[in-house]
Amino acid sequence: MANPPSPTAAPAAASSRDSLFSAIVRGLYEGRYAPGQRLVEADLTAEYGVSRGPVRETLSRLAAEGIVTLSPGRGAAIRKLGWREAIDLLELLEALVGLAAAAAARRAASDAAGAARLAAAAKQLAAFDHAALTPDYALARDRFYGALVDLAGNAELARVMPRVQSHLLRIQFRVQVARYDELRHQDYAVIARAVLAGDGQKARAVTQQHFRRMIDVMDEGRPEA
Repeated sequence: MANPPSPTAAPAAASSRDSLFSAIVRGLYEGRYAPGQRLVEADLTAEYGVSRGPVRETLSRLAAEGIVTLSPGRGAAIRKLGWREAIDLLELLEALVGLAAAAAARRAASDAAGAARLAAAAKQLAAFDHAALTPDYALARDRFYGALVDLAGNAELARVMPRVQSHLLRIQFRVQVARYDELRHQDYAVIARAVLAGDGQKARAVTQQHFRRMIDVMDEGRPEA
């Protein structure tokens, strides 16, 4: 995914929908948008210099990917995850990304280009500060997971994964999982090494442990019934 524009930059006409989508995701990490906040069409058209058509299409895409909710009479709002929703998403990611890691390990030796993309994505990700909650770090994680799924070579997995949004989890539950930031940051390199070595069992185990840590932390904060 290309780097989003600055908040005041008007997306190019040929790619206004993609640019606007990326800009809103970037805005989540920059704190310009927050879970529960309404996204008003007129405000978006003025801020990004696009017509209502691309704005409406972008909001529909954001809704389809679980980032916003669309309500009759109320318009669009950034989706706010409940505790149970967050756990459900993490458990789904634990299974799907674990599957991707194991499948990628099986194909690493036969797909040199895919393996090189994963290695490059892991190296780029490793250069970030583990405590960073920035759009660029988020995009680097997306590229890492994208390279992992591409190397896995499973068309259905590639279709499903973009629909499982982790952006809201990272932002909304940042405080809860912060104590594992450094360890989780180190996991990316461990996952990549296991995949590139063709060790599917280890790749799956490390990947699932990566998400299990977050699930355990969220369980500690389970709201009272």
